[in-house]
Amino acid sequence: MAKIKKIIITLLTVTMLITLFSACSKKVESTPLKIDDFRTTAYIVANNLRDKENLDTSHFDQITDFIFFGCAKFDEDGNVTLDEDFDEVLETLKSGINNKENKKIYLNILGPDAQIETDDWNKQMQDKADRHNKAFESGKLEENIKNVLDKYNFDGIFFDYEYAIKNKNWKVYSNFILSLDKVLGEKYEIGMALSGWDAKLSKDAKAVVDRIEVMSYDLWDKDGTHASYKIAEDDIKKFEKAGYDKAKLDLGVPFYARPTTQEAVWYDYKEYIDKIDEKGFAKDEERGLTASFNTYDDIAKKTELAIDSGLGGMMIWHYACDVPQSNEKSLFNAIENTVNEKASEQN
Repeated sequence: MAKIKKIIITLLTVTMLITLFSACSKKVESTPLKIDDFRTTAYIVANNLRDKENLDTSHFDQITDFIFFGCAKFDEDGNVTLDEDFDEVLETLKSGINNKENKKIYLNILGPDAQIETDDWNKQMQDKADRHNKAFESGKLEENIKNVLDKYNFDGIFFDYEYAIKNKNWKVYSNFILSLDKVLGEKYEIGMALSGWDAKLSKDAKAVVDRIEVMSYDLWDKDGTHASYKIAEDDIKKFEKAGYDKAKLDLGVPFYARPTTQEAVWYDYKEYIDKIDEKGFAKDEERGLTASFNTYDDIAKKTELAIDSGLGGMMIWHYACDVPQSNEKSLFNAIENTVNEKASEQN
């Protein structure tokens, strides 16, 4: 009898452990994705479009989705403002695309920034969050966004809200996304950029959001390597564990470098392409720093990782950092060539 009792207790213990483990895991079944639908999404900054003489459009054919960045804002009261030359800058982008079919253009909209004088990053983010909360709860922002999307025939809206941090702020953000989804309906998509360590949308908000741009950059390995392959692997696992549909994710890659010392300096890939060694390092002699880049091979491996992991695509910050398509070291070429190789393997 004692032996039977011991077996029953053991079985109950195992059952409880399995139940607890299942409750902690938020993984969801990922939406199947065909390689032909794999996205290449690029942020394209308004200031680069304004510089028409130096605008390189050679990669436009390689991009499926454009995120138009730096021309739209919303304030604490939920009002949306566009730059004075918004129409002209947007037309430059559309002219470069040249009305090609199957190209999507999304509007990125930035919210109010922190307005307190402090070097404390957490306090800055909290002030920023308070101002975003007010806008999200204004009851006006949803319709104001829709009006802009209607007027300019965008495919959707993207948010770069960095970083909500506290659970209260995530709740407000999530509730706003649900409200916005009801206003926009099925006509427009909703997307946002998030980091793996701070991606706490509610379950309902995860379900209605259409796109997540994974900001797998501005992070370093112990040896000072910026945006390494390992960091990308870890970010994908974090989003999967947090319950995001991987098919909605685009793996973000930097077409720029950061110093190994993590200082607030950024380097465009195209400016250092002839100085980058096999490991992606380049010397900044003027500042006495070492810049850490993603090379052609790094971007190719990350693209393969995204495909094999079931992600929906790749995201690039940002378009103007690359060399022209004719250059064999082009990072956009690394993505396109890898996608084509994987497609040929699957077909």
